[in-house]
Amino acid sequence: MNTTIEILAIVLSGVAAASVVPVVQGFASEMAVKKRLLRVGRNGGESAASLEARKVGLQRVSKVVNILSKLSLPEEGWQDSGLQLKFLQAGIRDRNAPGYYFAVKTVLTFVFPAMLALFLHLTRPEMPFMQATMYVLLSAAAGYYIPELILRFMTARRIGRMRDCLPDMIDLMLICTESGMGIDSAIARISRDMARSCPELAEEFYLSTMEMRAGASRIESLRNLALRAKLEELDDLVSMFVQADRFGTSLAEALRVHADMMRTKRSQRAEEIAAKIPVKLTLPLGLFIFPTLIIVLLGPAIIRVMETFSK
Repeated sequence: MNTTIEILAIVLSGVAAASVVPVVQGFASEMAVKKRLLRVGRNGGESAASLEARKVGLQRVSKVVNILSKLSLPEEGWQDSGLQLKFLQAGIRDRNAPGYYFAVKTVLTFVFPAMLALFLHLTRPEMPFMQATMYVLLSAAAGYYIPELILRFMTARRIGRMRDCLPDMIDLMLICTESGMGIDSAIARISRDMARSCPELAEEFYLSTMEMRAGASRIESLRNLALRAKLEELDDLVSMFVQADRFGTSLAEALRVHADMMRTKRSQRAEEIAAKIPVKLTLPLGLFIFPTLIIVLLGPAIIRVMETFSK
């Protein structure tokens, strides 16, 4: 009986590895193919056999990913819901990224808890059934929420980087408008100039430029920009543009005031982070520094007292 369970555990472990590896490999291969296609478009062609082999490999991986993602994929219409917006706010615009995301969530939710159940049954057979069930359910819940936590972490990091770069972008926009450029041309110019120092925000402004060239209005494209970036400061910037167009106020003066306000907020955030440092240092000081100092200072005296009383 134990031999059968061990064989079943080995089989499930192999299935788990075979499920995770194609998902990760397929996503990496797809990104490599896209980079290769861009390089081919710039520098020349590539053999048709090589491209066909890559395409066949991606199709095989896509089948596995589709099977795994169906178990946790939401109902129809999720592409137009807030779930798709989360990927945009995290900077993930690949159309196949949600499939890989839900495939990984399926593996972490179902396969890993099954492996944990077999591991506990083999190594801890005396463990009560309710306790083992609780561990399995906790691992399933953790596997379900870990991808979401990672996505939120990526979104928060990206928002922080864009928030730090936004005052500089507004200053460049102010310089462009004062030199006689229109706001549309200024947005296109700063998306090119800031591509190296702040690629995330420059990419968002570039997408807004593409939307305006496609026929969308300036306010609509900027509102989409604020929605993708998830920045309150960009919402304020869009509101400022709306008021400037509606009341005919000076756009350069409004940008100057908004840039000053953004720099003030950035300084306040830095001061807030600096003020939190003493509170965050309290726990490591109490757990690691103070006990070590007490041992170093009082240790020799305690040893001498113990030796004196022993004699």
